[in-house]
Amino acid sequence: MSFKSINIQESAQLVSEGALVVDVREPGEYNEAHLAGTVLIPLGEISAEKVKQANPENKKILIHCRSGKRSKMAANILVDQNYAGEIFDMDTGINGWIESGQPVVSDN
Repeated sequence: MSFKSINIQESAQLVSEGALVVDVREPGEYNEAHLAGTVLIPLGEISAEKVKQANPENKKILIHCRSGKRSKMAANILVDQNYAGEIFDMDTGINGWIESGQPVVSDN
């Protein structure tokens, strides 16, 4: 199993289809802006087991970070741990998401 990097338009489509969005940034970054309904699992804590717990229905998952670096690392960790579901990586992260005018929410 591997993962696929997708652009913002493809990411938005996946979100609209009900994919589970996993944010691998740190809590402070998450609180500033995140996609609605996102599960926060910081990169240092990511594991196939944690994702399975957050995703009991085994939906497609869309991993993102700030710019796309940490999400690729997280996707590779899940692949290495034999995560069974479909994994997608938002190639330009939340920066690209915001720049393209997609909605975010803030906890600040």
